[in-house]
Amino acid sequence: MADGSNRGVVDTREALQLARDSRMDLIEVAPMANPPVCRVMDYGKFTYEREKKERAAKKAQKQFDVKGVQLRPKTTDHHLQFKIRSARRFLEQGNKVKINLKFRGRENTHLDVARRMVEKVINGISDLGFVELSPNVEGRGMLAVVAPTQATLLAATNKSVLDRVEQERQADLDAGFIEEEETEEGDDADTDAEDIEDAEPVEVKNGSHVFMEKVAEQKASNREKRKQKLANEQQGLP
Repeated sequence: MADGSNRGVVDTREALQLARDSRMDLIEVAPMANPPVCRVMDYGKFTYEREKKERAAKKAQKQFDVKGVQLRPKTTDHHLQFKIRSARRFLEQGNKVKINLKFRGRENTHLDVARRMVEKVINGISDLGFVELSPNVEGRGMLAVVAPTQATLLAATNKSVLDRVEQERQADLDAGFIEEEETEEGDDADTDAEDIEDAEPVEVKNGSHVFMEKVAEQKASNREKRKQKLANEQQGLP
């Protein structure tokens, strides 16, 4: 019954009448039992309360993303350390890390060099995550995915951990490292940190050096160089 009491075995028609008299529904909760078990309840209220709890649980659940770390075969050891620290921050925030090493020109002929670089990043974050996708060649690049361990996920909800991660990110930003986001615009949109390692700060905001003007100039220069190289190859020029 609606108050939780057990009415016992009754005829189906009698059970339906009990539900009608209570202005409620007769719900079969154990159809395989002998005899089947039913309950008199307000089914509309029951579904509303259940959906309300599910919404509250979903709202309380922290949403995690897949973050990208871009590499190039020419990435120096100095800048690789920045990339590793960036990947560690992504994991500590509970996100998966997609390590994407892009090839240009004939760089894909040196797969052993690329694989060692990707594995060096994986080794640098192995204490925080596990390899979900081993390094493999996809198109004009090499891809690997590292997911956070259960312990890392639990720590990602700790405010002190998140505060420390943000402080480290700001320190790297002050040192001139721009933490990139995964881009699908192609090679023309990709300018590595080492491409602007000699750049001077052109603007200062909130104590952080901003290199965007120099980055734009470097992107334009890289595009012109690639266009000229392609034209020379088509014409058979060195």
